[in-house]
Amino acid sequence: MTDKIKIKVSLFVANILENDALRFGFMKNGKSNKNALLNKLIPTLVEVRKARRNEIEEILTNEYNRKDGEKIYSAVNTVIDKVYFNGEELNVLEEYIWIRPTKEAMPCYDEIETSEVLITAQEISVYIRGLLNEYSRLPQYKREMLTFDKELDAFANACETHQILHFRDKETNERYKAFAFDYCYGYLYDQTNYCIIYDINNKMIKSVPLHRIQDIYAIRQKYKSSERLLEELQVYCDNCSFDEEIIMGVE
Repeated sequence: MTDKIKIKVSLFVANILENDALRFGFMKNGKSNKNALLNKLIPTLVEVRKARRNEIEEILTNEYNRKDGEKIYSAVNTVIDKVYFNGEELNVLEEYIWIRPTKEAMPCYDEIETSEVLITAQEISVYIRGLLNEYSRLPQYKREMLTFDKELDAFANACETHQILHFRDKETNERYKAFAFDYCYGYLYDQTNYCIIYDINNKMIKSVPLHRIQDIYAIRQKYKSSERLLEELQVYCDNCSFDEEIIMGVE
């Protein structure tokens, strides 16, 4: 795999990536760091694409019992990428972006080079442009969920298990020991994903934007919440305006 990948994209896609890098906190020396955004995002987009292919294959095999399912499966994957994600309607390809693969993301780019481009019959740059075209069509809250899918998975799992969660707010650098309650996204002009927590140390209910959660992990110990706390958390979720951080004290 080369040290750098050059991709030609539309102005629309370039602007979306610029906006998301700034909004999601991928910054370096006061400017957007699109390379950091892309190295975190692309492995997830590849997994989404692979999951879709697997679903197509399962439907052909289990629901239609096609003997020629493998041939149809191969053709469908190529056609979907070439027709649906070619991005012609996203305006002329006039902007260049560069990706410098990080050590952590390198296995993904190797997989694209050795496997994905063969399945889709595309060059690496065309394949990645298709991923970014699909990503750029999505609403902002969904783009944030894809970019921070690992953080969201860890938070969602803690919501289900009630395991105590530890994480750092990368904007304030504050560390949290928290009970994870739920997550939701703002509506209309604000589409940020908010993680609703009970701050165990400070005895506060608050929301933290998903893109600010970093170094997240759960411990085995579970938090035993009172009925009153659960009621107040639910009231907060139902009535809070998530375009601002609102903090409520709990006895």
